[in-house]
Amino acid sequence: MRAVLFIAAALLAAAAHAAPQKVLRVGFLIAETNFDPAAVSDLYSNNVIEEVFDSPLTYDFLARPAKLKPQTLVAMPEVTENGRTYLLRLKKGIFFADDPAFKGQKRELVARDYEYAFKRIVDPAVHSPNTWLLEGRLAGMEEAVERAKKAGKFDYDAPLPGIEVLDRYTLRIRLAKPDYNFLYILAMPNIAAQAREVVEAYGSDIGAHPVGTGPYRVGEWRRSAKIVLERNPNFREEYYEAEPPADDAISQQLYKENKGKRLPICDRVEISVIEESQPRWLAFLNKELDWVNLPYEFLNMALPGGKLSPALLRDGVRYIPDIEVVTVYMYFNMKDPVVGGYTPEKVALRRAISLAYNDEENASLLRNGTAIEAKSLAPPGVLGYDPSFNIGKSYDPAKSKALLDMFGYVDRDGDGYREMPDGKPLTFVYASSPSQLDRLFTQSWKKALDAVGIRMEADIAKWPDHRKKSKQGLLMSWELAWGADYPDGENFYQLLYGPNCGSSNDNCFQLPEFDRLYEQAAALPPGPERTVIYQKMERLIAAYAPFKLVVHRTYNYMLQPWTLGWRRHPIMHEGYRYADVDSDAKARASR
Repeated sequence: MRAVLFIAAALLAAAAHAAPQKVLRVGFLIAETNFDPAAVSDLYSNNVIEEVFDSPLTYDFLARPAKLKPQTLVAMPEVTENGRTYLLRLKKGIFFADDPAFKGQKRELVARDYEYAFKRIVDPAVHSPNTWLLEGRLAGMEEAVERAKKAGKFDYDAPLPGIEVLDRYTLRIRLAKPDYNFLYILAMPNIAAQAREVVEAYGSDIGAHPVGTGPYRVGEWRRSAKIVLERNPNFREEYYEAEPPADDAISQQLYKENKGKRLPICDRVEISVIEESQPRWLAFLNKELDWVNLPYEFLNMALPGGKLSPALLRDGVRYIPDIEVVTVYMYFNMKDPVVGGYTPEKVALRRAISLAYNDEENASLLRNGTAIEAKSLAPPGVLGYDPSFNIGKSYDPAKSKALLDMFGYVDRDGDGYREMPDGKPLTFVYASSPSQLDRLFTQSWKKALDAVGIRMEADIAKWPDHRKKSKQGLLMSWELAWGADYPDGENFYQLLYGPNCGSSNDNCFQLPEFDRLYEQAAALPPGPERTVIYQKMERLIAAYAPFKLVVHRTYNYMLQPWTLGWRRHPIMHEGYRYADVDSDAKARASR
């Protein structure tokens, strides 16, 4: 008995002296939707999905420009037939996080888990917003979809020409046509491996029960409030390794801080949804968040003259600016009876609305200089961006009024607002959220449209609610930001590719000439020829005005002094697995 008590006391003492858990604390600007890779297309849900699930490829965390590398594969895929065939060989010994669906057994990742994930995106019953990743690419996809619609059910056991499982760890993907960008698709979190038995066990509630092979698992979820990620005990042995550029002093320092540490470095990630800018910034100042992208409103306070304020310097805050590979745009619903359509008067209305709004004022005043005006849909940092491309004057209220007058949008009843050419009321409906910052954007748009005589109403709702309506084609317009999923302009032009209507093409722009150019570019390897085609597509965007291009944003990341080895990646999501928290430094700062 005395020996047993001694052992118990020793175990208790060891537990008492065990290192405390490392906890990373971050904030979301917008609430998540769910955590089903096939069903999610928003940034914040994908931030979590990328840590819970594994796609075949990923990116080197510090390499610039962005560089792909294997994640669950033994090597990069073998690409043959001029970009039509991709052979994937999986590493052995990768396991899913434990879940009751596995009935107490360890579940290894196999090739069929990727086959299943691809098929879920194809399945019409899933209503995946990510069909654009495979539509027009995967051989036999359209035929499989038609069979599923006729049968009322997708046959997951039937072979699909585009996905061939050669053995337990080998998968061959066949495309309908050459596509050199498909390597980037293989790094998308939405095609991450899923276990069929898990999806079937949870059914329609699978979005609340994510089970993957990634470094974290979801331990707690209070919708639109808090998400807690916990270390996945089954995660394979991986270490912090990267290729920072030799001339990038910041990345070189970050690499030294975390080189060789086993991933994930932190035991727990606590994510709080903080939609308003002021409480999010205050949470960082109060040391409740480990990093924050500086809200526009506090730029002059935190970075007077472009340098850290004395107070932040005294606290040891690290400042890492970066260019965000993103374009902010407002789409026009091309099927809307007011702003949609391809006839001259409809094109004129969209162009007039676009010309009425001052992008430079948006960048310099509302965003406090943390953006540049968008002259093209493709942003800096992706293939196809041309800094010399010029669509002409983007803010011209006089031309806006002239266009409206020319095409019959005039004020017939003398109330100060214009009517449609047929005399019906003309009201532009702008979708917005109730956040303080979005209220400023809404006021800015109303002021601009009032100045040219267009009545504007705001449709105020939470982001997830607008997202649902947008996918159903129920919004007249919506201002969105699209961040690069991969460093090629195609990722932005697919937002206007006709067959993507209903998935990523929210405004259902369908122009045969644009689609032909899109398909022509996809068949070419990266290079000057593809860039020339992209410039032709930009001219069509300028001509038909399906989007009002607004700005390309920049980052101003502030990191607590105890946050090590992390910076925002231009393509990946948050990358929580790569961040470390120096517990001793954090304890000293909290005294």
